[in-house]
Amino acid sequence: MYRKLESRRAFLAKSILASGGVILSSQLVGLEKNNEWEMSNLDGSKGYHFLHGVGSFDPIASAVIIWTRFTPTEALVGQSIQVRFEVSKNHRFTQLVAEGVVEALPKHDYTVMVDVNHLPSNSKFFYRFSYENAQSVVGETLTLPEPSAAVSELTIAVCSCSNYPTGYFNVYDAIAKSEADVVLHLGDYIYEYGGPESYGDNPALKRQHDPYNEILTLEEYRKRYRQYRTDESLQLVHQKKPFIVVWDDHEVANDAFKEGAENHQENEGDFEERKTLAIKVHDEYLPIRRASSSTIYRNFEFGTLVNLVMLDTRIVGRDRQIDIKSFFSPEGFNTADFSLALADPSRRLLGETQLNWAAKTITSSSATWQVLGQQVLMGKLFLPAELLVANANAETGKISRAEVLTLQTELTQLKSRLLQGDTSLSAIDLERIKTLVPYNLDAWDGYFAEREMLYDSLRDKKVVVFAGDTHNAWHNELQDVNGMKIGEEFATPSVTSSGLENYLELETENIPSFEESLQILIDNLKYLDASRRGFLLTHFTSTTAKTSYRFVDNIHTQSYEVAEGKSISYSG
Repeated sequence: MYRKLESRRAFLAKSILASGGVILSSQLVGLEKNNEWEMSNLDGSKGYHFLHGVGSFDPIASAVIIWTRFTPTEALVGQSIQVRFEVSKNHRFTQLVAEGVVEALPKHDYTVMVDVNHLPSNSKFFYRFSYENAQSVVGETLTLPEPSAAVSELTIAVCSCSNYPTGYFNVYDAIAKSEADVVLHLGDYIYEYGGPESYGDNPALKRQHDPYNEILTLEEYRKRYRQYRTDESLQLVHQKKPFIVVWDDHEVANDAFKEGAENHQENEGDFEERKTLAIKVHDEYLPIRRASSSTIYRNFEFGTLVNLVMLDTRIVGRDRQIDIKSFFSPEGFNTADFSLALADPSRRLLGETQLNWAAKTITSSSATWQVLGQQVLMGKLFLPAELLVANANAETGKISRAEVLTLQTELTQLKSRLLQGDTSLSAIDLERIKTLVPYNLDAWDGYFAEREMLYDSLRDKKVVVFAGDTHNAWHNELQDVNGMKIGEEFATPSVTSSGLENYLELETENIPSFEESLQILIDNLKYLDASRRGFLLTHFTSTTAKTSYRFVDNIHTQSYEVAEGKSISYSG
């Protein structure tokens, strides 16, 4: 939980008096732990009607959404089911703060969600669901401090990209056992792919997608979410931590934008209909407190410490991605036309409505930290055009990956000489390392003008940006077009989805030199881990944001160890 700015003794006295002995902050005094209770509540023997676990979402100062799914027996299919919920200050449920009955309906796939309100702020709660003699596991959740409350610290876990067939969700298990107060999930919670040889399919693990085809219909999307929510590690992290989520593309289809997606073809029906169905199911399994069905941008105020602004960089306002291949011809790469397309001020990632909302929300906030939770990399990842052309040729088999790495080494050596002040570099050498092209046009690099518009609202603020999508760990210093520092970006590695190590076919022994090379070639790139799965853990105080990259050593068995990668402290 969150430490208010008061003495330890005063806090303890107030908490004991107010709650009858239940201490609200596990970080301060150690929330009462009972291993026997924890084990009994993970036992599903009594919870046969609640096989998909529980979860909580979108906590605010006075409310939090609690969730479960009722699993009907054959005799109950098609019926409306009265499910009881209870919310308590203690795990014995002797200090109830809310209770009631809610309907589980077939039209919502029997998912149940309750926006429990009128709760005290900055407090820990326990909740459960029941039907007749069946009872769910006990979930743990919290409410946020009041927006005006002085808060001294907050810990946020950040994750994204969990492809079920690729490996076990050990990262979720590690987050559940971490010191995080809340979890930010930045999208790709599910993947829409299916079938043999689809992305991430690993038959040896026997975790093939269900259904075993690309999902298109309402029932198929529901079946896919139900499959994911049977995973024990995913159930555990939802049970232990409240979630704040946004979607990315795979909740609908790969490389989605407003009107379509790379992984949606004409013979797969109307994209708008598919998107509507996908969003409906997303809402059933990952409830969000929002104004409209397609609007997920919103903010959360953690007292005066953090203003968390959650953005949608995928569905609501995104124009179609620039296709760099269209600028190649037999004569070569059309740099002039590409530069014009890249700088086009009319192209949008957020869209005008969301951009205006974000600017107003950020500029009006007096919180110490402005934190953006969004899907795609914001930092500039510009690489020598020669290298990107070589990568494209390797994809088509014109050259080998070994030849690409050799070229990369050569360009890195040239860049190193430049950084060291070597004046002997030829004009051709300088052109090779200064002719730069964005690595990923699906990210903010493909929406150059709007990024500068967003930066205008972030100036003179202490800014941290979280990103997902890439499957690898990145740390970028954010600078505007004039080289002025805006803030720091920390991109989370994936839960299971493979990254650069797979896409570029990197040999294990070459990965460290590859990582070092990119940090030289890409200005403002401070850190890259190109091969491991994991999550971010950021601890905010009034003076510092400390981000630690945490990695699991294995996703192919359920036994794993956690290793801490680089830690970065940022004072704004």
